[in-house]
Amino acid sequence: MINVYLSARALAAARAVDPGVLPAAVHAAVEIALVEQLREVATWPPERIRDRATRIERDAAG
Repeated sequence: MINVYLSARALAAARAVDPGVLPAAVHAAVEIALVEQLREVATWPPERIRDRATRIERDAAG
């Protein structure tokens, strides 16, 4: 089970696309996206995972 915190910002972004979207729908979509990504990354060699994590950290730092 994956627990995902749905922030007000995430819900606002989803509602910018569809004002009638329910929080549960956004939550489900995020959980599915995470599971799909985890399944893909699980097949990667450790070096590729580390490289990707480094790029994400660098991009987040600006």
